[in-house]
Amino acid sequence: MADHYNTYKLTSFAGIVADCLGVSLPEEFAPSIEWVSDILRSRLGGNADRVILYHADAVGLYIWQKYTSLFAPVYQHTSMSVPFVSTVMSVTPVAHASMYTGLEPEQHGIQTYTKPKLECDTLYDVLIEKGLKPAILAQEDSSFLHIFKDRDMPYFEEPNAAYIQKKARELLEEDKYDVISIHTFDYDDAAHDYGPESKEALNAVDFEAQGFADIAEYIEKNWSGKHRTLLIYAPDHGQHLTTGKRRGGHGSTQIEDMNILHFYGTFI
Repeated sequence: MADHYNTYKLTSFAGIVADCLGVSLPEEFAPSIEWVSDILRSRLGGNADRVILYHADAVGLYIWQKYTSLFAPVYQHTSMSVPFVSTVMSVTPVAHASMYTGLEPEQHGIQTYTKPKLECDTLYDVLIEKGLKPAILAQEDSSFLHIFKDRDMPYFEEPNAAYIQKKARELLEEDKYDVISIHTFDYDDAAHDYGPESKEALNAVDFEAQGFADIAEYIEKNWSGKHRTLLIYAPDHGQHLTTGKRRGGHGSTQIEDMNILHFYGTFI
């Protein structure tokens, strides 16, 4: 069978998160995937009161297909996965903008690798308006720190995924935030430099998966019986091997760039 694009668009991401929190989004947001929200809320036993969103940058579906064992730490703490198709262009600021606005790139305005502040409503704006407390934890120069800036919420910036893991633990221990978005791009950097299936890149996939598992283990140990928590491993796009230079690239409509897989974990 020929390669094909996944069915579900990233624009549904915000709707799924909002559904699980029991929050209504403005009409301009794309609808959630209802059956996904229904399953997650059933497993949570109601609305989530904590949501942790882990964005491991540029991890494509084919990496999961070919190196499935690297995702064992993610499997251990999740119970459902859903394939998505990224945006055009398949680059980080475009994809993240669509994930958090529920809009197509031509609607939210970021269509290439640029990082302007989004002026339209985002999931963060809705959460803040509803009295919830979101926070962003991201690596230096992350698109999250640019396109979602100047909202009434805290922004935490760290140099790499190792520092992100440490800071994530601190934020979980503080237990002050209803929603935390975490963005790491160690895999993306290594894939660009050495190729998406290089030893360096696959080591980064493993490291980020372990970071996700560390978060899950803290939740299981310390929030059980205290919070209903939704934890999502949610890449934004993939990456392909470029010809000639043997390095990674993305932004195309190739299947390697477009198809991704999200994992969902629920904790009560």
